[in-house]
Amino acid sequence: MYFIKGDFAMNFEHLRYFLVLSRLEHYGAAAEELSISQPGLSHAISSLEDELGVPLFRKKGRNITLNQYGRLLQNDAEKIISLVDKCTDSFSNILEGGGALHLAGITRLASHLLPNLVREYKTDTDCCANFHFYTGNTPDVLQGVRDGRYDIGFCFRSDWKNDIEAFPYSKQEMSVIVHPEHPLASQTAVSLMDTLPYPQIIFSTKSALRPSMDEFFEQIHRYPKVAYEVEQDELIAEMVSCGFGIAVMPKFPNVERHGLVAIPITEPHWENIFFMIRRKEDFHSPLEIDFWEYCKKKHPYRE
Repeated sequence: MYFIKGDFAMNFEHLRYFLVLSRLEHYGAAAEELSISQPGLSHAISSLEDELGVPLFRKKGRNITLNQYGRLLQNDAEKIISLVDKCTDSFSNILEGGGALHLAGITRLASHLLPNLVREYKTDTDCCANFHFYTGNTPDVLQGVRDGRYDIGFCFRSDWKNDIEAFPYSKQEMSVIVHPEHPLASQTAVSLMDTLPYPQIIFSTKSALRPSMDEFFEQIHRYPKVAYEVEQDELIAEMVSCGFGIAVMPKFPNVERHGLVAIPITEPHWENIFFMIRRKEDFHSPLEIDFWEYCKKKHPYRE
């Protein structure tokens, strides 16, 4: 498969070879992984360098490593191959009723939400397509959707701009996570003020949830006694289970796995909307369209 513009032609297969070689940094290892001969790989890389007019690698002992031109190509090549694969999957889906869908979700919910959602979809529609799952935080998911690496993402509200279509999928309510032996553990509901006497583990400024958490405490014009700041909720849960403090955070599906107690916070009111997102573009594969519409109908958001 080639990309042709004027007198310039690029072999996409050579780009795949280039990416494997850039990762393994050894012709023999790359040729073995690609199931081609080492001379064949060397010829393909030479052809790619001739097409571009620059060398892409430099020797590093018995291995090789990317030079400045190779590093520049690497990022673009990953995007190009990803788009080519998506295009191939789309046509496969159209012609054979198969194809693949790449779904991404924030870590705290993806392990529970995405497999169950896909299972429901396959059961209800007799779909035989392939689904690929990815996880990350909200900025990771959003950027992956923007780059075309993911077809559909599930994440919290962010800066959509005009290139993202977002549908409110579900909502989370606030809770305080405590050790079973903590004084608050016997309560069925608490106010945010009730949490203030105790040391707290909060989300760090690297977390997409931090602004929402700050706004939540601003409603009562008070701020917690911060013991630790942590980016990931899984680590927060582990620290709560070890007795380092309590944590005010949206309840996530795996709280019980850590042996913790999640107590609803009823005052002040707070909820976090969980969105389903995709790129605004002219073409979406039939599989993507069907899955998107299924999610909207199967799990309609209610205020």
